[in-house]
Amino acid sequence: MKTIVVCVTSDLATDNRVLRHCELMHEMGLKVLVLGRKLPSSPVMPILPYDSYRVKLPFSQGPLFYLSFQVWLFFFLLFKKADIIWANDLDTVLPCIMVCKIRRLFFTVDAHELFTEVPELRNAPIKRSIWGIIEKHLAVKADLFITVNHSLAGYFNHKYGINPSVIRNVPKRINLTSAHTKMSLGIPEGDLVVVIQGSGINKGRGLEETIKAISLLSGVSLLIIGGGNAIEDAKQQSVALGIEAKVHFIKRIPYHEMMRYTQLASIGLAYDADPCLNFHLALPNKIFDYFHAGIAVISGPQPEISGLVSTYECGYIMKQITPESIQWAIAFYQKHPALLATHQRNSKKASEIEHWDHEKAALASILSPLID
Repeated sequence: MKTIVVCVTSDLATDNRVLRHCELMHEMGLKVLVLGRKLPSSPVMPILPYDSYRVKLPFSQGPLFYLSFQVWLFFFLLFKKADIIWANDLDTVLPCIMVCKIRRLFFTVDAHELFTEVPELRNAPIKRSIWGIIEKHLAVKADLFITVNHSLAGYFNHKYGINPSVIRNVPKRINLTSAHTKMSLGIPEGDLVVVIQGSGINKGRGLEETIKAISLLSGVSLLIIGGGNAIEDAKQQSVALGIEAKVHFIKRIPYHEMMRYTQLASIGLAYDADPCLNFHLALPNKIFDYFHAGIAVISGPQPEISGLVSTYECGYIMKQITPESIQWAIAFYQKHPALLATHQRNSKKASEIEHWDHEKAALASILSPLID
């Protein structure tokens, strides 16, 4: 039995893409160990049929976090039994490839995003150049390179001449439990509920503009489910605008519980305000969660997201992300409940196509040669 060590800097408890991949690896006969990190706010890990380990580090962000994680991961991997090392995203690549070179192991990279194109690096040219060197000279030289959508695959192909495999971040088909009630959250029964969710609700992802839009609307409540560096500012903004009763914050929670809140909404929001290339080409998993919850979608012009909304006729596509355009789109649905109901039905139909079974088969075909 071959051993695969899967590495990621995220909190494993809510990284459903990584957990789905590891589950399939286990089912196909690989001995799996998945490595992540544990933060003070980390949820309890779900029960898994394979091994996992979350490291506690003295730093949770910034250069000291990355340095401490790289050092820890290198020495952990150096002495751990493994045949394959699977690096998720650029921030795990350096220690993984170093150990693979030293021990002559098979090296895989799964790029969840364009790490060099995130807003945090826009005004940090030295940091960006360092990550760029790792991407150009190490990551794309992997024995196997995977990414999350065709736009990112096209980017890597154009820039580096490689042909990444694409495994999208779509959820499993599950029997959803009943939704929470408006009463349980103190939401007026007649309010239209909209939701924005994600484990990385960070600055630039449209939350500030959304809260401003909610302040301009009546009869609308907003659910914000997840975590990120934009949350604290959003709480303060809600208070400053006097709409804290209309904006409900729910911390990161296990997937099934999150979906109970998502199903409470009528509309899911899927857009980013910052025009950075990483956001523009992204295909966040929340769009698929909205499909499975059977709710309409308001998206921006990002090609991967808007393409799905257009294909399934399940929402409204905004040309720009401003408080006024968000306000207009939500108000439009308030005025046209029949169209909202149609888009909700179409969204649910989309979930019958957009589910993990299809992506699972594609990933299984990639994994088979590694096992043989």
